[in-house]
Amino acid sequence: MEHTHKNFDLELSDLRTKLSQMGDLVVAQIENALACLSEHDVRGTRMIIEQDSNVNRMDIDLEEMCLQFLALHQPVAGDLRSITAAMKISTELERIGDRVVNICEAVHDRDEPDPVTLHAEVTQMGALALMMVRESLAAFSGVDGSLAKRVFEEDKEFDALYGEAFAKLTASLAKDPDSLGHNTKLAFLSKDLNEISEHATNIAEAVMFMVDGKEITHMDMHERRTPR
Repeated sequence: MEHTHKNFDLELSDLRTKLSQMGDLVVAQIENALACLSEHDVRGTRMIIEQDSNVNRMDIDLEEMCLQFLALHQPVAGDLRSITAAMKISTELERIGDRVVNICEAVHDRDEPDPVTLHAEVTQMGALALMMVRESLAAFSGVDGSLAKRVFEEDKEFDALYGEAFAKLTASLAKDPDSLGHNTKLAFLSKDLNEISEHATNIAEAVMFMVDGKEITHMDMHERRTPR
């Protein structure tokens, strides 16, 4: 039986609002970090890194809220799935924040702007990872399983870009061994962006669990990425 108590509904609404605020902050952090990377804006990255403590604090607050719900209200069915999904999503957002910090720290190490021919795939990955995070959070807010499944499809596109980026970096290194330091930085940036895309996919998985109660990580990969 679903909870209908007014106070419970208000508290659950407050939880979703706070998670949405955390999501908005993380999305802004990603967007700003990518802009700083493109513009080699060291001052901007310092501000982003300082704001990461806000993301960490929000994660702790949300976890405490979720645990209180579970202990005090003992929710069942849809309410229980919503709360457990919120807890997982909060954790994924905090981990995205850590990756954003890595990207910002990489800006401090860049001596010269990246050549466009090498940086194209990294730029595309950044834009796609940002979109995946936005859409996975929108899927949670709208309880939208179809939008969550779109993130799975975009994850395949991201994997292809990731492979192309590393192939180019490897080829560049073979032609110019002196580019080792530069290409290593790009490789780490690519890895951080890949991790952000994976966290976005995890958020989408949490949404699917919330929608239909199926633990999607245990599904067959074909079923996971094939629209019903």
